[in-house]
Amino acid sequence: PSAQRDSCFWSHIRCVSTGEEDQPLWIVVNYTTDHAQAPIKSPFVRLVANVALTCETQIIEPPLNPKDIKRENLLCKLTYVAFVNPGGWAPAAALRAIAKREYPKFLKRFTSYVIEQTRDQPILF
Repeated sequence: PSAQRDSCFWSHIRCVSTGEEDQPLWIVVNYTTDHAQAPIKSPFVRLVANVALTCETQIIEPPLNPKDIKRENLLCKLTYVAFVNPGGWAPAAALRAIAKREYPKFLKRFTSYVIEQTRDQPILF
């Protein structure tokens, strides 16, 4: 059987803007770290996961008056990059199968979450 995994990571979020007219770009970084208050405990294996997600709002077919923008005029461009080392030993075929299944599941859950959180909310710029 495969050993259970744990992780210790820090997370950072930042808004990055390249100019006054550009829509802001948000980046979230999760990075595995060692910490004295979170030692590895047997029988767990510490996994390493370094992940970055960027989100950028794009306006499609913008109305003449910016105050008339509706959700139908908005698109969110996502870029997701991940390096994951599960630590210990795991069969490569099993890792590929998990990644193939979990990545689309993550995108679906993330999309549903964003839609639910922004439904009936004003557009914030």
